[in-house]
Amino acid sequence: MNVKIGGATLAVILTGMLIALGVNECQRGPLNPEVADGTSDEQKAWLTIEHRIKRSDPALTDVYRDQQTLTVRYRPEKCTDECEAWVPQLLRVVGHGLAALNNAPGGKQYTQVTVKARLLVDDDVELVYDMQGFDAIKTQRDGYITFASLPRSLTFSRAALAQAQDECRNPSTQGFYPEFCERIGKAKARD
Repeated sequence: MNVKIGGATLAVILTGMLIALGVNECQRGPLNPEVADGTSDEQKAWLTIEHRIKRSDPALTDVYRDQQTLTVRYRPEKCTDECEAWVPQLLRVVGHGLAALNNAPGGKQYTQVTVKARLLVDDDVELVYDMQGFDAIKTQRDGYITFASLPRSLTFSRAALAQAQDECRNPSTQGFYPEFCERIGKAKARD
């Protein structure tokens, strides 16, 4: 089937897409935080990194730094009705948070990021990422999520691991996140 789209129709479609993107960006707030006069360049860089990570998704609630490492807390809202599966949601949110860090001024100085997540209770999941390989993978299709699927180490509470392993038995989750599900299948719960 051969479909032809005229120039005016294409312009309307593109304008609609740009408006939708602009509205989404406006809802997320400004790209850079407001900083007080007299704030040092180092502090401005840190505030920008923290702001951009939190801006990428409201479930990324806290960001802490220690020299070249960051710890990010992931706290999704409680599910009320139909919820997205846990694994895809976590990997998408973490992938976008890591991308926000990498794209922020000074963000590339952080070589390790630890994500402390809540599956059932606070900090029952811990994912540790080495950021050195991020630039190479981010240009691939869904590269952010692919990178998020490959933490250097992952630690679960017993209950969280059982739930994650159960979710990875779903053919859809297994198909989209095979590396992550393979690692979950072999993971051991912390005592």
